[in-house]
Amino acid sequence: MRTAFVGHAAVLIEANGLRILSDPWWEGPCFGTQWWVYPRPDLSQVEGQVIDYIYISHGHHDHLHLGTLRRLTAGAKILANAGSDVVPFLRDCGFTVIEIADDEECDLGNGVRCRLVATCSDDTLLAVSDGERVCVNLNDALHAAPRLVQDRIIADLKAWYPTIDYLYCGYGIASHFPNCYVVPGMDRAATAARRQAYFNRQWVRIVAELAPRYAFPFAADVAILEEDLIWANEPVHNSERPTDVFRAYHPDVPTKVYDIAPGFRMEGDVLVHKALFEPVDLADLKVTYAAEYAVANRISKIPADGIDGLVSLVADNVEMCRDYLAEFSGNYRVLLSLKDAGEAIRIEKKGRTIHVDKVPVDDLGAGGYDLLFTTRFAYLRRALTNIYGGEVLYVGSGCVIEYRNAAMVKRNLHRDLLALLRHRTKAPPSRFGDQSKLMFLIKQTVKRLLGKVEPDLYDLDSWVVRERT
Repeated sequence: MRTAFVGHAAVLIEANGLRILSDPWWEGPCFGTQWWVYPRPDLSQVEGQVIDYIYISHGHHDHLHLGTLRRLTAGAKILANAGSDVVPFLRDCGFTVIEIADDEECDLGNGVRCRLVATCSDDTLLAVSDGERVCVNLNDALHAAPRLVQDRIIADLKAWYPTIDYLYCGYGIASHFPNCYVVPGMDRAATAARRQAYFNRQWVRIVAELAPRYAFPFAADVAILEEDLIWANEPVHNSERPTDVFRAYHPDVPTKVYDIAPGFRMEGDVLVHKALFEPVDLADLKVTYAAEYAVANRISKIPADGIDGLVSLVADNVEMCRDYLAEFSGNYRVLLSLKDAGEAIRIEKKGRTIHVDKVPVDDLGAGGYDLLFTTRFAYLRRALTNIYGGEVLYVGSGCVIEYRNAAMVKRNLHRDLLALLRHRTKAPPSRFGDQSKLMFLIKQTVKRLLGKVEPDLYDLDSWVVRERT
């Protein structure tokens, strides 16, 4: 068996003459123009080569990238989890899709078999065996999952594959949180590093439990080139690396860990090409990605009546989400600021009354706003009108959320916007489940006392590192 790291989440597995490529993305940006492939992919093992199967793990744009897929799919069949929402989408785009159920081991031919298992949040994992060696690709599937899901999947993998040779596991989370947040007194770089440290330790735990012969962190590195967020590239990439944490925590474990870069290749136990990750230098990034940087910061024109249309869409969502929004006790004022427009959208809540209207973009200077949500016209329109449009804001970091009222930080006012500013066909469920608010709070308190509460990945108070005074 051979394995090669192409870039981001793209891994090539060669087994008994078959070539299986995962999640290819290297043709242009994704999530609008927010994300760019970093480091540059190594295409030496895929361009001009026959690809028999392409595994699509889930529907996020950096894993299901149509521009790249359309360059590759001549004769290739796509592997996807049965029941996944990517299956009808890919078929509608004209691709041949093989659906694999959770409890199925699929024969790919030439003595190669695979499993494709759903995990959580519509994600999946791929395991490939050629009868002698096993490669497991966890991509984004496990390191951000709840502990119960992690334990179940780890137990299943150990039962199916007593020895795993190669393990690819993600170590970051595709999210706007916390890098897109501005909070009074917040050290943004330290907060980004703290969040990354958590996922590094999840990577370490998973690798230690599965005890593969070789393990590689991947699927987390991208270049975010919009000027408001380009600072985040350094603390996210450079603060610490999961391989260093693993060696510090488990110095006597025989698993060999490599902090790989595009072009890394192994054949059996032989390291054919040792390409390793290098720290990010922001000044160099702006130079080497100058063309992409220009595209990422280009402002487009908007239709003459565009803002009025957005106001109507937001108002429709407010009506649909009214019961959910009313569960937030108290009042608030939010300004949706569009960096490419001269007008903004104001959302004002007073009890159950929620008013949406258009105001001048400089209305922020009038004061009284609890939160400023800055994005682009095209991103907000896509989020409100496209079934997957919210990803450009909340997965692809297409917004900046600035708290103007520190009292609202503990209350996580941003959660209401995450529910409101997306394509909706029905109201969101109650934030308290099928119980009263009082009962919900009592149960949460008991769980915390018993140590049974999972880390809240979107709670600002849990993650924010304060500036030193």
